[in-house]
Amino acid sequence: MAADAYVLGTEPPERERLRLQHEVWLPLAQAAWERAQLAPGQRVLDLGAGPGFCSVELARAVGAKGRVLALEHSDTYVDHARAAAAAANLAQLEVRRHDLAGDGPFDWGREAGSFDLAWSRWLAMFLPRLEPFLALVGEGLRPGGRFVAHEYMHWDTFALHPYGEAVDRFGRAVRASFREAGGDEDVNRRLPALLVSRGFRIDDLRPLPVLGRGGDGWSQWMERFVSLYGEELIRQGRWSEADAEEAVAEMAAARSDPGSYWVGPTVLELRATRVGT
Repeated sequence: MAADAYVLGTEPPERERLRLQHEVWLPLAQAAWERAQLAPGQRVLDLGAGPGFCSVELARAVGAKGRVLALEHSDTYVDHARAAAAAANLAQLEVRRHDLAGDGPFDWGREAGSFDLAWSRWLAMFLPRLEPFLALVGEGLRPGGRFVAHEYMHWDTFALHPYGEAVDRFGRAVRASFREAGGDEDVNRRLPALLVSRGFRIDDLRPLPVLGRGGDGWSQWMERFVSLYGEELIRQGRWSEADAEEAVAEMAAARSDPGSYWVGPTVLELRATRVGT
């Protein structure tokens, strides 16, 4: 995978969308970390770290005596994450470039099997092959270490009600584009069984439905996705300028209608423990 070969890109508009995404999802991420018993002094892997938003939060949570190793394949995002760590004076946060979809070995040094927690969000859904990623998780965690992932398990719930015919067409085009790029938008239907086959114990499976109304943060997050990725779908020939204009009108109507609401793709929180000695 090329260094910056992101389906959604790494340009400033996408980074701003990720910032908004981080803001609305942070409470759910922190609740997941708490359920996984994240604590000061622990060692954490942040896999597919992007611009480092969660990496910074995890580094603050483990404190100066802990360690966070963030792995990210995009050179652009590695630079941003390193800058964020430096700006926040988080010496406990290290950001390394690594292709999580590749077969290349990761240089653990003496750190293999030493991490207490591994975290990823919307990473596995973009990987053409899951085995290198799952192998990395198993290599990094100590026996008894926990893996927590937020991944979609029912993308078809994405919709704008009662409007949204163009938004619905957008959703179908998105799913097709993800699949053509080698991804699986409903990957968390498969991950639990794959982890069990690797000797993990599944501790919790928790659906995280998302509903947005009246221009709140959830609505803004989904609107931003339609507007930004819609441009890419037009370039791919999967959507049209007319579709985009119709979607803009639908979203505007929804913002002024108290009976309208967004539903996001259903995320499944997966929490598992590496069993062994």
